[in-house]
Amino acid sequence: MYYLFVLGKIVAKIFPRRISYAIAKFCAQLHFYLSPKDRETVLYNLSAIVPQDKRKRYAKGVFINFAYYLVDFFRQDRLDKEFIDKYVEVKGIENLDEAFKSNQGVIILTAHLGNYELGAAVASILGYPLHAIALPHKDQRTNKLFNDQRGSVGVKVIPTGIAVKKSLSILKSGGIVCFLADRDFSGTAEELEMLSRKAPLPKGPAFFTLKSGACIVPSFFLREDKNFYRLIFEEPMYCRREALDSEADIIKRYIPVLEKYIRAYPQQWYMFEKYWLKS
Repeated sequence: MYYLFVLGKIVAKIFPRRISYAIAKFCAQLHFYLSPKDRETVLYNLSAIVPQDKRKRYAKGVFINFAYYLVDFFRQDRLDKEFIDKYVEVKGIENLDEAFKSNQGVIILTAHLGNYELGAAVASILGYPLHAIALPHKDQRTNKLFNDQRGSVGVKVIPTGIAVKKSLSILKSGGIVCFLADRDFSGTAEELEMLSRKAPLPKGPAFFTLKSGACIVPSFFLREDKNFYRLIFEEPMYCRREALDSEADIIKRYIPVLEKYIRAYPQQWYMFEKYWLKS
């Protein structure tokens, strides 16, 4: 995989975005048709959201949008204010400002939706110092490649192995930490209902808001068409310590936000492993 990522980066850097997208789309369509296991997995995950007669078309859209996501990721070291002004609509930035100025720490909560990497990059360039928790790749060369891309736009990476201590320190000092809230990698997920199915939701955002007092700001970076994006910050969710909330209580508070955006952008939900739990 490392050499495929290197090749992808070379293509994304050599060609204009339009041509890179065309190459990425061709490769994504090949992947869709030649990889029945991945195709069936995406179809299964979309079964909770998309009517059957539209499911195959939407599933193909997932593969294509993910390929575009990779192009954007490998080009993001070229990202600047001019690109943001031209191609990105930012909505609700006052919500992030409110949370950040409270000096309580901010948990940016997002999902494997749209282009979460580019969203972090844009926020960083706009002047918000971000740390992102990332699961390390098994191949150290791939890990370095991805972390170098993130670092090129000022996003600092917290490996999952040291996430608890490091993240608590950042949050308690008023900093910002980004979490993906739709997929669990720890094996300690809360099994809760989302999109009318039982899903394994990670405890991380809830754990850290209860431990640090940081507020949660749901945020999503979404492709509005092939070339334009929207970065959205929802209203902050503050930890209600006096209510003695549990981790499950906190997660249930933000599940409706995840549902809202996954329903609205199913072709941008990148979930390539079977997601729903059997009842």
